[in-house]
Amino acid sequence: MKLLNSKSILDCTDQEIEQHNQECSAIIESLHKYDDYDCAVIYKYFDEANKEKEPVIKQCNLYDCLDMVQYADIKNGVDFATVEGFLTFICYGSEYEYNNRIHLMTTGIQIRPYNNKMEFLPLGINLDKIKI
Repeated sequence: MKLLNSKSILDCTDQEIEQHNQECSAIIESLHKYDDYDCAVIYKYFDEANKEKEPVIKQCNLYDCLDMVQYADIKNGVDFATVEGFLTFICYGSEYEYNNRIHLMTTGIQIRPYNNKMEFLPLGINLDKIKI
């Protein structure tokens, strides 16, 4: 995983949150340089109590991919990352206690664009060149 934000939202001070939000906006705006591909959207849990749950697959268009976070708990914010070459939202939700430890509900939402031949396009969106 490669974090696209300069710092995780979990590590941001109150003064740094505005920069984090600007980075997120710049990433979403940069997606409009590409065609509005159909996308498979894969929801996978990473937190301790939910990591064994089966991933859930939905569909969206690339330009509307940010709307997919509405299906996740984002109480503690969202980071943008690339995982396996695909844009992924790392959503941090509510705290809970499990095995006498405090955890955050953590969901990865991976956006996988595909072409009209139903081939995934991991290199079709080069997030490394995004200027923030």
